[in-house]
Amino acid sequence: MKQLTILIAGALAASSAFAADPPARPPAAPEREARIPFVGFNSIRTFRPVSDEIVYVQDQRRNWYRATLVGPCFNIQSALRLGVDTRYGSTLDNSSSFIVDGQSCRIHSLVRSEAPPPRRGRRNRG
Repeated sequence: MKQLTILIAGALAASSAFAADPPARPPAAPEREARIPFVGFNSIRTFRPVSDEIVYVQDQRRNWYRATLVGPCFNIQSALRLGVDTRYGSTLDNSSSFIVDGQSCRIHSLVRSEAPPPRRGRRNRG
């Protein structure tokens, strides 16, 4: 009986320690889908793929967007040009696709972002 009392007291002390912890942060709000209008009129300034499934796109106002693709888009990391298929309009959004070497790479998500991470393997010249 004495051991049972000690175990219960230890369990109560442990549970009160967990109750004193600060509440966990609420989950981050989902990122808002973005749109880049007038893609057919040179509104895309540049693009930078960081993997086969993530491409950063910069518009003429120098705003960066992160496009997450539905699946891998082979050859995008070595592409010199990037085609855009917006289907029925001239707005690049999550219903559009990139065209790379004849391959259609559907966009799953397009959100506004910071500049892409620096490229690996580049030397600082200065």
